[in-house]
Amino acid sequence: MKKVSRREFLSVIGAGAVSLVMPAGLLVAARGKKSDRRPNVIFIITDDQSLDSFGFIRNKALTPNIDRLAAEGVYFSRAYASSSVCTPSRYTCLTGRYASRSRDESFVKGISIEGQTWVHWNTDVAPDESNVAKVLKRAGYATGVVGKLHGFILPGHSKTLSKKSDPHDPAVIKTLKDDQGIFAEAMKGHGFDFAERLNRNNLGSSKSLPDELCQHSPEWAAQGALKFIELNKDRPFYLYFATTLLHGPSPLGSLKADPRITEAGFLDEAPDVQPSRQSVLRRVEAAGLPESSAPATWLDDSIGVILNKLDELNLTEDTLIIYFNDHAHEGAKGALYEGGVRTPTIIRWPGKIKAGDRDDLVENIDFVPTIFGACGARAPGDMVLDGMDLMPLLTGKTSGTRDSLYCEIGHTRCVVTKRYKYIAFRVPPSVQQPKAERLRILNEYLAANPSRASEAKTYDPEARITHIHRAPGGDGTERGQGLKHYAKNYFDVDQLYDLEKDPGEQKNLAADPEYRKILKKMKAELTSHLQEIPGTFAEFKSK
Repeated sequence: MKKVSRREFLSVIGAGAVSLVMPAGLLVAARGKKSDRRPNVIFIITDDQSLDSFGFIRNKALTPNIDRLAAEGVYFSRAYASSSVCTPSRYTCLTGRYASRSRDESFVKGISIEGQTWVHWNTDVAPDESNVAKVLKRAGYATGVVGKLHGFILPGHSKTLSKKSDPHDPAVIKTLKDDQGIFAEAMKGHGFDFAERLNRNNLGSSKSLPDELCQHSPEWAAQGALKFIELNKDRPFYLYFATTLLHGPSPLGSLKADPRITEAGFLDEAPDVQPSRQSVLRRVEAAGLPESSAPATWLDDSIGVILNKLDELNLTEDTLIIYFNDHAHEGAKGALYEGGVRTPTIIRWPGKIKAGDRDDLVENIDFVPTIFGACGARAPGDMVLDGMDLMPLLTGKTSGTRDSLYCEIGHTRCVVTKRYKYIAFRVPPSVQQPKAERLRILNEYLAANPSRASEAKTYDPEARITHIHRAPGGDGTERGQGLKHYAKNYFDVDQLYDLEKDPGEQKNLAADPEYRKILKKMKAELTSHLQEIPGTFAEFKSK
């Protein structure tokens, strides 16, 4: 396959597209009349999507629809997730707040004796918290959620099913149907009027989903998105579309599985809303790409049917789309290296936002304020927003965003500037337990994570505490990513990287005398950010 530059690639994808930039407050709809409706918002969040799965970035996948979004919108090459695993990142996307502000009971219980917060998969949005859907609903928007519900506090299943349960058993079918109803009702409490085609958790980790149903079903989810858009085509709407791709279990395995499989059970007929699964494999082969890239095209097809529906209904220029991968998946999931937090972000609103690439520092804390700014919605007085409204930047009223960003996970905090990154790794003294207590914590962790049982012998109670976990030695996420790719500096308490010279963050400059002033400045920047959010953090914030 011929290698082309990103700029050449986008110019081809965007050929023939017309970009109208109107004065502030004016938006011309496709039918040629002035539109006085408030914009629709579609928030697309993908899961564990690597850079190789974006055709326009690396030219290693066939993704014409995602490429179209990038060509017609603004692609932020320096966009970040505030946390490097799914739950806290999604919390931020839904609330506009850092995960350190979570009210989740498990999060509160995890705060150390010293007062240091412990952000990981424990920051679900509580039903009594303000979030983007609740605010937009009060502002007159139709609100809908389709897909993965990771990030919300939800009730349990109606009945616990065995992983070996037969999904064709009438009793099992009823339980699966009842569960969809339970979760849909719970989502009303989170501000969503419409909630269908729901995945409660990661498919492979659900303890009450029969193994036979642990397959991705993007056509089913896309069908739900189309239904919501069609139902609300004549009023402003907000759709939170959370695909399960490209997270495990194997997307390629699911692509070759029965298309009638869903988390709600077997459908009578496979959804006929996007190109067939067989055609995905054929198109990928015809493009000269490896079969392993096919799931990216499968995901892209779902994006395509949504874009096509907007075109069909003449809603394209009335719709703001934000496309976000929940965190980076470049060898640092669960850590604050670029490969864990720097993730592609696209914002498209034809006729309102001028297309182009930007390297401004933006973060998922900015999405909710931006949506409110575009929709003319106001956050209630008790809704803290940590981010900034990007609309002035996107519409050309301002020319920049901020000088630094803050990210957090586990026992680490970091600040990022255009050129440098500083990571502070501080394990609270109360977490550094004697061997007997560490062994107890380790056994407790392994008991709660039976999928790790086969690895139990490799877990050492005397192993060092990792960036995110309190169990000695960390878990599979860190072992397969951060500990593997950043082993040289991983346990350094102070880490300073020159992202311009060392984008792979392999040379820690914190002890280099030449960088003493920069290190001091970055530490001061981190201290400044920490003053604005809850929790202590070692010498940076003691109260």
